[in-house]
Amino acid sequence: MKLALIMLAAGNSRRFHSNKLLYRIEGAPMYRRILDKLLKVKKRLEEERSGLAVSITIVTQYEEIGKAGEQEGVKVLYNPHPNEGISSSIKLGIKGNREADACLFTVSDQPWLKEDTIRELAELFLDSGKGMACVSREGKLGNPCIFSGKYFPELLSLTGDTGGRAVLAARREDAAVLKVKDKRELVDLDRPKDFLAEKK
Repeated sequence: MKLALIMLAAGNSRRFHSNKLLYRIEGAPMYRRILDKLLKVKKRLEEERSGLAVSITIVTQYEEIGKAGEQEGVKVLYNPHPNEGISSSIKLGIKGNREADACLFTVSDQPWLKEDTIRELAELFLDSGKGMACVSREGKLGNPCIFSGKYFPELLSLTGDTGGRAVLAARREDAAVLKVKDKRELVDLDRPKDFLAEKK
């Protein structure tokens, strides 16, 4: 079984008015908080799951983020068309991991997402027999999400700023759901005031 952990880090941060992924939170750039957790998840899953091979891919438009990924030995794919929305990064991630049996997608602007949540989601997917898995809070589906290879064609047909949630919504019966207790984990930081609000 091959599982690809794909970190989406190519957004333009228009509402943040600067590159939010480089914004430092508790001493580290926002993207780094997710990358470090993925590295730990990969190590733990491979140690605990016999026969499971885990890889990490970063999809970005930013050289600083790409270089950091390369230093950690992960695959880096540069998105030349970030203006086309998150679908362009999802498609790049899948095309760069055609050999994977499933892809787990994380976004890079959820700095309080926990390592255990990512790992538990992967384990839920592996044990459930379902074709997809995602997290939820109060009935609302969120990131991260996992898709088996049978859904790659649908993901590759996405356009614009539409993500995998559209595929999940259409096939809810084939999705395992991990309920997250701490709502802070699923907070996307889109504007500086969002960060200030979360600090209170």
